Amino acid sequence: MIRAEQISFRYAERRKPALSELSFSVRRGESVLVLGPSGSGKSTLTLCLDGLIPHVVEGELSGTVVVDRLATHEHPVHELAQRVGVVFQDPEAQFCTLTVEDEVAFGLENVLTAPDLIEAKIDEALGVVGLAGFRGRRLDSLSGGEKQRVALASVLAMGPEILVLDEPSANLDPAGTRELFAFLRRLAQETEHTMVIIEHKLDEIIEWIDSVLVLDQSGGALFRGSPRDAFFEAARSLDDAGVWQPRISALAHALRTAGWAVAGEPLTVEEAATALEETWGLLPRLRSRPSLAASVASAIPADTRRTDEPHAVMSVRDLSFSYPKGRQALQDVSFDLGSGEILAIVGANGAGKSTLASLLSGVLRPPRGTVFLRGQDIRDLKDAYLSANVGHVFQNPEHQFVTDTVRGELVYSLCPSKRDRLTIADESLVEAALSRFDLKRLEQANPFSLSQGQKRRLSVAAMLVRAQSILFLDEPTFGQDQAQTAKLMGMLQELWSEGRSIVIITHDMDLVAEYAHRLLVLQEGKLRFLGAPRDFFARDDMVAETGLGRPALADLSSLLALRHDTHPGLLTVEDYLSAVGTPELEHECHGDVMAVHQGGCGE
Repeated sequence: MIRAEQISFRYAERRKPALSELSFSVRRGESVLVLGPSGSGKSTLTLCLDGLIPHVVEGELSGTVVVDRLATHEHPVHELAQRVGVVFQDPEAQFCTLTVEDEVAFGLENVLTAPDLIEAKIDEALGVVGLAGFRGRRLDSLSGGEKQRVALASVLAMGPEILVLDEPSANLDPAGTRELFAFLRRLAQETEHTMVIIEHKLDEIIEWIDSVLVLDQSGGALFRGSPRDAFFEAARSLDDAGVWQPRISALAHALRTAGWAVAGEPLTVEEAATALEETWGLLPRLRSRPSLAASVASAIPADTRRTDEPHAVMSVRDLSFSYPKGRQALQDVSFDLGSGEILAIVGANGAGKSTLASLLSGVLRPPRGTVFLRGQDIRDLKDAYLSANVGHVFQNPEHQFVTDTVRGELVYSLCPSKRDRLTIADESLVEAALSRFDLKRLEQANPFSLSQGQKRRLSVAAMLVRAQSILFLDEPTFGQDQAQTAKLMGMLQELWSEGRSIVIITHDMDLVAEYAHRLLVLQEGKLRFLGAPRDFFARDDMVAETGLGRPALADLSSLLALRHDTHPGLLTVEDYLSAVGTPELEHECHGDVMAVHQGGCGE
């Protein structure tokens, strides 16, 4: 269904190719997972598969791409669109109309579908993605996750045999992600749809993925093969490249490094449970039920932990907010943000997360007497003072770009009033930010020409360069590879260790489990939970009611606890390693021969 032969592509006005001599093929009905470090050309590849490259996007293309027997350079985009449906990383990039029903109908009208069939296909497609009843809604009134579902419905309505999905779950909450992946799994198992998926939530989809294609930093092929070969045989190469890997396989590797002989090559929770059950001596360690304080490692390095109790740097009291002519976004929310803590705000799409962050950072004006910065009502503070103390990285990085170069964004953020006369110290800060966020080689590039991962790094860098004491980051790791995510979170931990307060709005429960000190859960605009992430994930009822789900390793811990009465509260790889420790060696003396048994390996 897809054959790429030695394709290379360089965008106009860019020196480095985005893709470099890439070759691969995909058979009919195959589901292919595409991975690679940020900026490796994953999104560029999607543009090659539907003909936007070379027909629309300017640049130099060599090589050949054939989809469903059509060479993309020989056939127009409208013809290819009936064979290949693409859902982009940013759903707004593909919207052409103003309402949901018009958007789904747009493609159908362009291929001359009969009007009576259009009506039925609209309802069918919206029902499939969980948006029944949304036909008359304006696109600009939808949440990010709802927009993503409309984009998917618009593609599915066209009935293409090949689906190309670029981070389709990026703007979806955990419940929406599960629904989407369940739908894609049905397509993969029950139809002959061929799917190419760029995604980093690997534990949720790995069970039904047929093969993996990994791109390297130059846009070439680093690996092509089965998921088990990718995450076990080629794991070291992927790790060196900074590529995301499933948490389950990462746990297996970590336990083996610690000395445990983990059986098999587990990729799913069920497979991991079986592997750990067959690992000699491991379950008794988990069954000993050590105290959480003693057994569970913190994600924060010991030498950077703060021992003093943080005081409130920001207070929220009975905060309610409604948009003009809209529903109430927040209702009676009260809490304190501690000085020097990492707080994660989570909730379903439309729960009020971004609205809450915008009210606290001054992007929106809260009602008087509801939000206080160090005891002062922020309604009484000047904008310059507030922005000097509170930073906000938006969910869509493009919404905060104001100049025409990467370097210009950092300069403007640092000194908006004196862009032409930076001090030596200011220049040093800009250079340091370019280097820390791997943007030096792109400093003269237009921000809007960057990949989504690069845009996100720039938006975060532009805010961190100002060194505010409180930072709000809306989906800060969106579009980032594993290496860049670790680097970014390491920077945030450094800022936290200096006493700054970090607020992360995210749908990534693994990020919450590994880095958040406290968790704030919103449900339909109301504060549903405030406390330690571990306490929330232990509440099966609350996890289910809020639709948030748990990290894969938490599900594994619960499954083992149910089957074997083991420790139920493990969330991260570090938790498991701390709980089980290092395996003991058992020696048996047989005359002149000493047999050493370790972890069931034998003699």
